[in-house]
Amino acid sequence: MKIPAIFISLLLPITDVFACHVNIFANENMKPKVYLENGQAKGILIDMMDYIGADINCKFSYHLSSWARAYKNMLDRKGGVIGLSFTHAREQLIDYSDVMYNEDILLVSHINSPLNYKNINDLSEKKLAASRSAMYSDEFEQAIKDNVFTFIADNGNPAHRLKLVAKERIDLAIISPGLHAFNSVFDDNPEMLSLKRLLYISPQKFFVNPNYLGFSKQSNHKAFLKKFNQSMKKARENGVFKAIEKKYLY
Repeated sequence: MKIPAIFISLLLPITDVFACHVNIFANENMKPKVYLENGQAKGILIDMMDYIGADINCKFSYHLSSWARAYKNMLDRKGGVIGLSFTHAREQLIDYSDVMYNEDILLVSHINSPLNYKNINDLSEKKLAASRSAMYSDEFEQAIKDNVFTFIADNGNPAHRLKLVAKERIDLAIISPGLHAFNSVFDDNPEMLSLKRLLYISPQKFFVNPNYLGFSKQSNHKAFLKKFNQSMKKARENGVFKAIEKKYLY
């Protein structure tokens, strides 16, 4: 008996449906860029990845955790990491995509000792908190090495970071991406609203930080990144990425 072709297709392994299957790691607490909501990966970068996955016929499985763990999983060749910043030191280890998204990095201080940031030397002798393994630029990385400020590393919880500033246990907190992320802390933690008036955001951004998808060089994803970049270029030209950012930010 001849078996219908449509029935045969149903028997094929599900992995055959996609040209590739890639694990993607990220920080779980970077709203609206990337975050967990009811156990599901959400955010600007996730929507961008979903568009590209459909375009290049690749399935992405998302694994959100602390930034330190996400970054280590990428270095261990378990997959790629999104929300990645560029430094020359990292470039020795990582193959980067083209820029996915530019995020505003804010510096938040206490209203009693407000910092109007102008350059990296303004951080001298301050206690500054940010995500563990966070590196926003070569200048920032060098300032840590030179002990320009005391770097307080955490697991990527902006609410805890802002509490420390409000209670004057540290001088500064790095918050990203932008005002939306700052306000989201209080939307998600209404019990903290009384602390919001104690916080001051420097008018000058700390950085405008390009975000990338990155893979360990040893994982050999250069061919994949070429297709990924081509898809991103198309998404920018047809307005898809702009619409995704507008959905979350405005």
